[in-house]
Amino acid sequence: MHLRAINKTMDRDDLASPECRLILIELFGLMRRMRNAGVHYSSWYGRADAWPSVWEHVNRGSDYQSTPGNPDELRVPWFLLWEIAWLVANTPIRPGARVLDMGGAGSLFTCYLASRGMDVHTIDLQDNLCRRTADIADRMKWRLTARQMDMSRLEYPDSHFDHVFSVCVFEHLPVSGRIQCNEQVARVLRPGGSAAYTFDYANPQSFGRIDTPDDVMRQFVEPSRLKLAGDGVFHDNGKRYLETPQCFGFGRFTRGMATVHAAVTGQVLPSRAIIGTTSYSMGAVFLEK
Repeated sequence: MHLRAINKTMDRDDLASPECRLILIELFGLMRRMRNAGVHYSSWYGRADAWPSVWEHVNRGSDYQSTPGNPDELRVPWFLLWEIAWLVANTPIRPGARVLDMGGAGSLFTCYLASRGMDVHTIDLQDNLCRRTADIADRMKWRLTARQMDMSRLEYPDSHFDHVFSVCVFEHLPVSGRIQCNEQVARVLRPGGSAAYTFDYANPQSFGRIDTPDDVMRQFVEPSRLKLAGDGVFHDNGKRYLETPQCFGFGRFTRGMATVHAAVTGQVLPSRAIIGTTSYSMGAVFLEK
């Protein structure tokens, strides 16, 4: 039996698959419906304000291409569409499942899960995003609850959730926090449940430290003692789409100066800055209990 390579780095071509295309249609419809209702989700940077910063645009990279049909390209680039579509397409979510999303209060992902009839619980450190979530739930009449909580200290009973998700949050935790969180996830998942995350992969910024398949195993799989789904291997396709904003500059000279400054100040790993490999990607991992 051939098992799929679902634990992998991001590939724009994945969005053309039949499963992801269907999810994109649903997402675009939801985005329009929420806009018409005057209800707003957060941006891909987790911000409640409507207009993205210059920093966000630089982060997209100079070769960024928009997604045909995307009704909110400013706040929802194709990277986020891939994260949502890939997680949902490769998770067997049953109707009415109790779901935990870690670090995504007010996000398009939590709204999408709730719109599909899930009982969604989301946690975040930002109180304003938790309040935003409560307003969204009230206005859209969804089963969507937000609590201000630390991911590494999940205040839920054992075997409480069918599925646990997190979209591009783990890289902002220290490595010790990632390990503690995955230990907690194993506790709150019911037998037969699943966990699925996306994260920055090979991000040269000093906080990243998820650079190899071995890093994925040590920080996600081993602490949780959960089974890696699919073919049981994390695959790095070598494609890098995002640019490190700290190394941005207009022209070779200013870009070089920005890179040197980022390396000297410790914002970017000097080894990556020296050889000029400051682009990175996102990855996804799927775990089963």
